[in-house]
Amino acid sequence: MNGLNLRQEAALAIAWTHQGKGATDFTNLGLSDAFVSLKGLGMIKLTTDMSGELALFQGMEPNGLSHYSEARKARRRFETVSDDADALLLRLAIQDAERRATSDTTPTVSGDLGPVSLYQELSRHDLLDVCWASNSPYIVQVADKGRNYAEGWFQDQMDNSAISIINSPTFNNNGAATASSSATIQDITLGQTIGAIIDLNIDDLVKDEAQEAVRQLDSAAKSKDSVTFSEKLESVAKIIKGSSEIVGVVLPFVATAIKTLLG
Repeated sequence: MNGLNLRQEAALAIAWTHQGKGATDFTNLGLSDAFVSLKGLGMIKLTTDMSGELALFQGMEPNGLSHYSEARKARRRFETVSDDADALLLRLAIQDAERRATSDTTPTVSGDLGPVSLYQELSRHDLLDVCWASNSPYIVQVADKGRNYAEGWFQDQMDNSAISIINSPTFNNNGAATASSSATIQDITLGQTIGAIIDLNIDDLVKDEAQEAVRQLDSAAKSKDSVTFSEKLESVAKIIKGSSEIVGVVLPFVATAIKTLLG
């Protein structure tokens, strides 16, 4: 995601969950190449050897903190799990991808890379398919949703959905709406959307423009002014298309605003 491959994303997530714990030996995780590459990218502090086999983690660098924050926000918008569960799923997704490369069948992955509670959490969110034995994971497979989550494919889906919803409402010559919004997107309030925009790590001017655009869209929707709503929707569309970070935050509110207008 955002320039890093799956192994690097997993290594960065593991590093983030271990920051503040002092020097930590990650050599036996089988991800030394990923940790060394993150050091080369200026994302983590790492002690290694000439062969790159040793991976002694020392701490996070600002670039690593920034990338992790953005990638983690994106994954949370798709499915919200704990940070430790996130790191575990990324490790399991690596196993899944490696084993898929040599097998035509859906592979199993390790059931002992973390606490049972994390496997239970990932199973509840449909990211893992787990067969249980005495309340322990016996057969574990990464679900399609889990692969989507780990590989970051959902970002393309969110971008396409944004374009689809922005283009979906049509208005006749009398200004009446003739299309409905998707019922699969949960309603979200204006206040929640404004708060989420404020939390984004983007230019303050873009934040201000996005906040004002959704406020105006909300006002037009509540007043049932379909002509003005169409105009304000165009403004929101321009902001979404110009900033991928805003897509996941503003898109659910656009669907809500359309439902308000047509309700």
